[in-house]
Amino acid sequence: MVTRSEAFPSKFLKASDLNGKPVIVRIAATPFEKLKSPNGVEQSKIVLSFHGTEKKLPLNMVNFDSVAAIVGNDESDNWVGHRIELYTTQTTMAGKLTDCIRIRKPAPKPKTVANPHPPEDEESPFGDEIPDFGDAA
Repeated sequence: MVTRSEAFPSKFLKASDLNGKPVIVRIAATPFEKLKSPNGVEQSKIVLSFHGTEKKLPLNMVNFDSVAAIVGNDESDNWVGHRIELYTTQTTMAGKLTDCIRIRKPAPKPKTVANPHPPEDEESPFGDEIPDFGDAA
């Protein structure tokens, strides 16, 4: 059995492509492309491409502003190499609630502990000092 998305593959990301899970991506390119809207009107948009995936993401104003805030620069040429997180949520479009992709700053990576063992003179918080029972034999 073939699904609709398999029969008609899209070169653009859709909310359903994320399977309800946030995804961290690294921006590979930010070209300005002419695209046709669903009603056939042609408009130019910045289209993000990412390392490791063929699918691209055309930006609306909300997502443009999100990337600009994350990167700290609203010139899209300066976005290449930056990491962003894509996640799904819902928005109202043409009076209907619909799934969409939004962008946020990825959470920082957890810091690794350089020395997982406490210094020898530091007391253990677990009180695991071995008591001296003398000769128990």
